[in-house]
Amino acid sequence: MVFGAGGFLGTRICALLTERGIEHRGMTRSTGEPHQRFDLATGHCYALDALLSMYKPTVIVNAAATTEGDPVALTRGNVVAVEALLSAMQRTANNARFVQIGSAAEYGAAPRGTGQDEQFEPRPDTAYGYTKLAGSELVLRTRRNGADAVVLRSFDLSGPGSPASTLLGRVVREVQATDTLQLGSLEAWRDFVDVRDVAEAVVAVAVTDEQLPPVLNVGSGQAAQARDVVQRLIELSGTGATVAEEKRRAGSSADAVPWQQADTHLIEETLGWSCRIPLDESLADTWAGREQELATSQQAHA
Repeated sequence: MVFGAGGFLGTRICALLTERGIEHRGMTRSTGEPHQRFDLATGHCYALDALLSMYKPTVIVNAAATTEGDPVALTRGNVVAVEALLSAMQRTANNARFVQIGSAAEYGAAPRGTGQDEQFEPRPDTAYGYTKLAGSELVLRTRRNGADAVVLRSFDLSGPGSPASTLLGRVVREVQATDTLQLGSLEAWRDFVDVRDVAEAVVAVAVTDEQLPPVLNVGSGQAAQARDVVQRLIELSGTGATVAEEKRRAGSSADAVPWQQADTHLIEETLGWSCRIPLDESLADTWAGREQELATSQQAHA
C-alpha cells in the first residue's frame, strides 16, 4: 500500500510498481481514480484498520507529507498521520515492512564541502524539518520495538511534474508567465536527485529480503548551487527569462542551511542503488514535463 500515492513521489512509486507488475493499492487525500481516498490525520482509526485488514499489505510506504502551512498543519500531516499509520499497522498488519519517506530537512546544515551520512546528528532548521524528524523518530521507535521499518531520507527532488512547492516547480511555472522571476536568495547548495531515482530506491527497499539499516539516504551525492541550477533550467526553457534574486537574509533557508550533500555509501552498499539520472538530464525533463506541473501541484498534499 502506498500512502500519498497522488503526490509527486507517490505517483512515480505507483507507476514503477505497475511497470514491475507488483500488486499495490494507492491511498491519497485527494479524490480520483485509481487511488482510494483516506486522510491519515483525520480519518477514523477503525476505518484505517479496516483498510489494512482488507488489503493485507506486505509493505506499507508512507509517501504522504505536508510541506507547507502553519505548525498545526505540518504536525498533523507529518506526525499525527505517521502515528496513525504505525498504530494501525501494529494492530492489523504487524508483519508488514514500513517504509517512511523522510527528508534532508531533518538533517539541517552540514559543514561546506562535506556529505551527511546516516549518523549525522539531525539539526532541523524549519517547522517542516522538525515535524518530519518527529515522524521519522516515531518510525525508528517502532523499529526498536521489533517492527520491520526503515526511513528513507530523500534529498531535494527534481524531475518532470515538479510541484510549485519546490524551487524547480516554481521556476517552471513562473518562467511561462513572466520575463523576470522574483526569487529569494539562491546562494544555498543542495543535493538534487531525480524523483524517478528516488522511486527506484523505494521499490528496491520494498522488495528486498535483506535486513535493512534503520535509515538510508537517497541523493545524488553531489551538491549544486541553487543559482546555477535555476539558471540552467531557464537556459533549457529557451525563454530568455532573467532572475531578480533577493539578497541573502538572516534566518532565510540559504542563510540557515547553506550546504547539504548526501553521503549515499550505505544505500549503495546495502542495495546496490545509485543515482542514475544526471542533474542536467533531470532539469531537461523537468522543463519537458511542465504540462504535468499544474496537475501535480494540485495533488501536492495527497
